[in-house]
Amino acid sequence: MKRIIAGMLLMLWLAGCASTPADTINASGISIDHTVIPASAEVGVAVAAYAGFENSDGDDRLLGVECVCATSIELHRVVSDGDKVSMTNSFPLTLPAKGRVEVRPPGTPLHFMLIGTKRAFAVGERVPMRLRFERAGSVEAVFTVVGKSQDGWDAWTPD
Repeated sequence: MKRIIAGMLLMLWLAGCASTPADTINASGISIDHTVIPASAEVGVAVAAYAGFENSDGDDRLLGVECVCATSIELHRVVSDGDKVSMTNSFPLTLPAKGRVEVRPPGTPLHFMLIGTKRAFAVGERVPMRLRFERAGSVEAVFTVVGKSQDGWDAWTPD
């Protein structure tokens, strides 16, 4: 009986540790929100991801993002030159003191690109990623897989 109760308590504790889709992660003055990835049934492709950053402290820079779910992650800036559209890797991303930066669908020219995905992404899944900041250090953020990026971004609400 003690094992059953201990197992149930462990499950409740683990459930309490789980993040909700509306979490805001705070690290050394940086709040990370709107962490969304669109669903994808394919493996080995490139998939976009998005997040918002609020910096209540001094200037910082996002140096990179890592995830076991992809071979690499780049910060793409979409550049238009007449009929030609290209994307450039734009790390580091400057986060000005007392400012907000959004890597959001589709209104900004920025998105995180998960290159060489190692698995499919189903709606409702939670995908942990490690974000490396110059000052705030390394922070884990959990991204929620949504049907459409814009809908997921718009539906995001803080706890």
